[in-house]
Amino acid sequence: MPTDINNKELHVNSYVRYINTGTKGTVKDIKEENGKIWVILDNDLMYNPKMLEIIEHKKYAKSEINEEEIEKMLDDEKITDIDVDIETCGAG
Repeated sequence: MPTDINNKELHVNSYVRYINTGTKGTVKDIKEENGKIWVILDNDLMYNPKMLEIIEHKKYAKSEINEEEIEKMLDDEKITDIDVDIETCGAG
């Protein structure tokens, strides 16, 4: 059985994080190809098991936001007084 970066055994349905990018997913399959072991995640990509870390799967509760809160957030994001002068300056 392959192990992750911390030498924990990887199994189908293990929840893992790819250490280079932080991509998280569930192990769908473990296969050997050309003498190397690969772990296939639910994004259908193959990963070197030593580049994966088993992590705890946390589910976050969805928060409800009412229409007024959404409008306030959108108003806060408005950009005003944008300078659209596209005159260039010489650089040699």
